[in-house]
Amino acid sequence: MKSFKTIEIRITGIVQGVGFRPFLYNLAHNLNLKGYILNQGNAGVRLILQGNSQNIKKFLKNIDIEKPKISFIEEIKTNYLDFQKEFNKLEIRKSEKGRGVSLTLPPDIAICNECLKDMNDPQKRKYYQYPFTACAVCGPRYTTVTELPYDRERSTMIKFPFCKKADPESCIQEYSDFKNRRFHAQTFACSVCGPNYTLYNKQGEIVNDESLDSILKETAKMINEGEIIAVKGIGGTHLVCLANDNTILKLRERKGERKYKPFAIMIPNLKMIENDIIISTKEKELITSFRRPIVLLERKELIDKSLISEKVAPGLNNVGILLPYSGIHHLLFQYIGEKPLIYTSGNKSYMPMSIDNKDIFSQLKDLAELFLLHNRPIYQRADDSVLRIHNNKVKLIRRSRGYVPEYLPLPFEVEIPSALAMGPELSVTGAVLRRNRIFPTQHIGNVTHLETYNFLKDALFHMKNLLQVKDSELKFIVCDAHPAFITTKLGNEIANQFNIPLYSVQHHYAHILGLMAENKIGPDEKIMGISTDGVGYGDDGNIWGGEILLSSYNDYERLGFLEYQPMIGGDRCTKYPARMVASIILNTLGIDDSVKIFKHIGLENDLEYKENELKTLISQFSNANQNFPSENIPLSSSTGRIFDAVSYLLGAANIKTYRGEPAMRLEGLASKGNPNNIDLEIKYSRKNGIRVIDTSKIITDILKLSEKPTSIKEDIAAAFQVEFGKSFANVAIECAREYNIEKIGLSGGVAYNYSFSKALKDEIIKNGFIFLENNHIAPGDAGISTGQLVGGIFKHGF
Repeated sequence: MKSFKTIEIRITGIVQGVGFRPFLYNLAHNLNLKGYILNQGNAGVRLILQGNSQNIKKFLKNIDIEKPKISFIEEIKTNYLDFQKEFNKLEIRKSEKGRGVSLTLPPDIAICNECLKDMNDPQKRKYYQYPFTACAVCGPRYTTVTELPYDRERSTMIKFPFCKKADPESCIQEYSDFKNRRFHAQTFACSVCGPNYTLYNKQGEIVNDESLDSILKETAKMINEGEIIAVKGIGGTHLVCLANDNTILKLRERKGERKYKPFAIMIPNLKMIENDIIISTKEKELITSFRRPIVLLERKELIDKSLISEKVAPGLNNVGILLPYSGIHHLLFQYIGEKPLIYTSGNKSYMPMSIDNKDIFSQLKDLAELFLLHNRPIYQRADDSVLRIHNNKVKLIRRSRGYVPEYLPLPFEVEIPSALAMGPELSVTGAVLRRNRIFPTQHIGNVTHLETYNFLKDALFHMKNLLQVKDSELKFIVCDAHPAFITTKLGNEIANQFNIPLYSVQHHYAHILGLMAENKIGPDEKIMGISTDGVGYGDDGNIWGGEILLSSYNDYERLGFLEYQPMIGGDRCTKYPARMVASIILNTLGIDDSVKIFKHIGLENDLEYKENELKTLISQFSNANQNFPSENIPLSSSTGRIFDAVSYLLGAANIKTYRGEPAMRLEGLASKGNPNNIDLEIKYSRKNGIRVIDTSKIITDILKLSEKPTSIKEDIAAAFQVEFGKSFANVAIECAREYNIEKIGLSGGVAYNYSFSKALKDEIIKNGFIFLENNHIAPGDAGISTGQLVGGIFKHGF
């Protein structure tokens, strides 16, 4: 009779690139189990183990208890085998390709504390001050892997074979030693193996390729003297400089179009800014996590001498902070000192970051003095992720490094093998469907140029390749309903290439569909969705952006929206809020009364062409004869445009130099005010069964309030945000009661505004409804691709 049992174990989840196979090996070894461990790509990890029953049970019990922190186990399947052959050893076998519906690769992982110790230990000569120090549980993953299964030969580290001789031991020895934390780690290296950094000038000529010590001394000297340096990292290149007034102004001048757009600040530790910034437990947890995102943190008030210059984020009440996440970041602080540094994406406006050294020189030669570049190829670029916290809920603004390629599980079974979503036009991500999982790509940006068009296409097909999706498995493509978007054209191109259907999903409905899927709404449920943002192509051809939608996965009904307002000159109203104010006032009061108001508030001074532009604007309005929409005067129900108009009237912003600026500056102004000091009521009416929120009265009321000597603009701003949020909530509540709906949700870019969202949420919960909000996908346009795929599934049939 056999004295051993044989068991087959299959584990799926995030089980590659997180030290999972070494963990399994050590766990099995300590329990005297024999057999083998095999990486099977997207099929996960397969084990055949032999030993006594008690030890096998202990092994199964301890997998979930002791697994690496960064790993994620989706499912463990076991099967006892009638196996006659007895194994005499335990081994990790060479990986083989396996196909599954999931993706077992983790995101890029911040350098761990153990590797930092190695990097700062002079006794470990090969790791001492070596910026690429990593191990089985940290280092680059998504940005370096070319295909699965996850092994060194299928990553850009293939250029750097493990050394066979080094002090104190070679990398091949560490890789082969099951007691070493680098046992079967795939992307670690040392100063003997490479990669390495070199310092160049803007002509691409080598300035210093000697010791890293001399390279870092020269780099630190230049940064401390106020110069701007391009530093290549894990997923791209940063522009790095001191965060003082003069250097920031120099960087803004060179970036051209980045006159006021906020920069992110990297600091060596959180203690450094404890007197400047308010940080919650949740914010601290995220900013120190392995993901290392940029977290928007609120400034403290009344600080005489802040370490963080006001020019980092002009007019805003928060600032983006991140901690070092790669070896080179930590080393730079050691040489520069404990100073806040600007760390901003190394690219020209509206262009993706360059990741090839030749392209980096070409794109950044007019922006940086020196280039600190390494010779490890980056396979996929990934910007730093950006988020903020609303009462312990994560509001992802940019979902990229540290998050991709994680997926969203759908709350229903899907038999469709795969499909692709193109996203909208601005702040784009694409997404890949793999049965009942959605895999968003990294942040792409604004798809308005050929370079971002190609980046989106490349990112989608790389994700498709990682998921091992066959061409024949692609069943549909889905895009935004706007016919003129470049992403719509890309969708057409791919649909024609594979001869599959192209579906379009309305922009604001896509926001709600993503929200529903994230909150596990069942396939037969309906919710009342509030979708608030700047712009989206509406079913009636108008610009939507303040919508209350009765939504199921199959369709939606528009039950409420913001009053339509004309946008005289179209998109120029988004750049110059004074035009939006003029449009609303003309539409509300007529020409004669409006002209008096324009003169009183000096509106023409905030138009690009001053008096002449105002005359033309009034003439266009007059010629339209109230027949809107008309040529050059679209109609809009956009929440964003109302925020812009109020921001202008209260003096927070008179021009938009980056997306969302007027609304963000309004939030900054409101953060200093008290909403209880202002009496502001926002009303809505019912027309033809549709509820319409009166935005004309909002603008005229705020005009009157701002004229009162007792009114404080900060208080008016605060009151507006709160009352505007409540007005959406009240319409949604009335609609929900009428249609017997229990759940009300908020999505769209305006959901990033804390006071607006909180007032809306509090009102809904107070009235006994369940409130739904985003926590895992972006409320803004970066989350649209997820909603598009959900809509596509129900259009196609699953």
